[in-house]
Amino acid sequence: MKIFITGATGFIGTRMAKDLSDRGHTLICLVRKTSNIRSLENIGAVPFWGDVCDRRSLKPGMSGCDALIHLAAATSFWEQDRESYSLTNVNGTRNVMECAVEAGIPRVVHMSALSVYGRPVQRPFNETSTVGPVRFSEYARTKYEAERIAWGLHAKKDLPLVVCYPAVALGAGRRAGGTSFIGRLVGALSVSRAFLNSIHTFVHVQDVAEAVSRILDREFPIGQRYFIAGERLSIRRLLAMVEEASGRKLARSSVSIPSARIVGTTLTAVAGITRKPPLMGLSSDYLATLREGLAADGGKAVRELGMTYTPISAAVSEEVSEMDAEGLLSDKRRARRYPLGLEIAYRAQGDDGPMRGYVLNISESGMYIVTRKPYPRGRYISANLSPNRPGGYFMARGRVVRATAGGIAVDFSHRDGSIRDLIEELGKYPHASAPVADAARSRAAPEA
Repeated sequence: MKIFITGATGFIGTRMAKDLSDRGHTLICLVRKTSNIRSLENIGAVPFWGDVCDRRSLKPGMSGCDALIHLAAATSFWEQDRESYSLTNVNGTRNVMECAVEAGIPRVVHMSALSVYGRPVQRPFNETSTVGPVRFSEYARTKYEAERIAWGLHAKKDLPLVVCYPAVALGAGRRAGGTSFIGRLVGALSVSRAFLNSIHTFVHVQDVAEAVSRILDREFPIGQRYFIAGERLSIRRLLAMVEEASGRKLARSSVSIPSARIVGTTLTAVAGITRKPPLMGLSSDYLATLREGLAADGGKAVRELGMTYTPISAAVSEEVSEMDAEGLLSDKRRARRYPLGLEIAYRAQGDDGPMRGYVLNISESGMYIVTRKPYPRGRYISANLSPNRPGGYFMARGRVVRATAGGIAVDFSHRDGSIRDLIEELGKYPHASAPVADAARSRAAPEA
């Protein structure tokens, strides 16, 4: 079978292309000039230069193909230009599907996402569930719009369409293609732990490739939807699996849910000003998606496609091993970091008055403060890190050693007391709930 694929250089696309090639199919893969095509060359796929946003570049590659698989999308939770979601996900899908109709391709698989369902009333939800009224990211919103375009062409132009909805895909190979779900959780652990009870649905990336191959290798089930969804797990259970696979204990401290929202809003606002991705990927869209969760039922693929899902523990082990080999699970700093999540007032050398910030993490040697005001290296900073209770007091002073798009790293020259004692005190005397409203009102202030 001759198959035209968009998005073949992505995490799922790379695994899918290899699976299809191993089964003897001929692959024509749409790639941009900036794409890394080494993995495609290794499996003998034919690169076809073009772009889903350029309609004229699509149809020649589709000519004579027996099937089309459309995976290309803007999949991040933050883009410098938010229009890129619509350009790629909506307009790009329209171009691909209309060209498929014109080329007369008899099998079209569109890769959607479970997040297009938003928050259905039914939990776990399945292919027949009513879609919820709200989607929680620009990615999900535009993918939903793209899917409606595809189904519209199916109804009006007889587009021979099947839509797949993969769960959160885990497994080896993600690191080269961007930050993984696990990598994002571990990288911002104190914030991630605010959503320990959120339920998400996961699948091994190889199972997604297997499902598409099974769809193509039988009588094509035109008009069907398939959730490719293995196991439903809480964030708490997933982090436990990461610990089991890595043999490491992850930090237990966490911020509150309101504080996590403030962090996401603040860092997203900073990213809008600096035009750089939010620190640790903590955008508002990501945190909203993490909070809401997605509890889906992938049983239809088992019944109709004969799928047997790989245990998610295996996918976690593969991904954690890859992260460990790259040193992504080791703290290479000279002192252990403790997640803090404390809104503070601090004073910087040269400023007329105190500023507001948010201490994301702290160690015996320094701290990281989320703030929109940039400070050069060497600027002296003093901060009151006291718990919100009578008699509480902890002053830390030091100099800026590193500035990022979202804040400043401060190296302590003086601090009162023990960092561990401070963390314990803050755990006994919650600090985040009282100032949440004030912090929310002040997050847009220029000095915050």
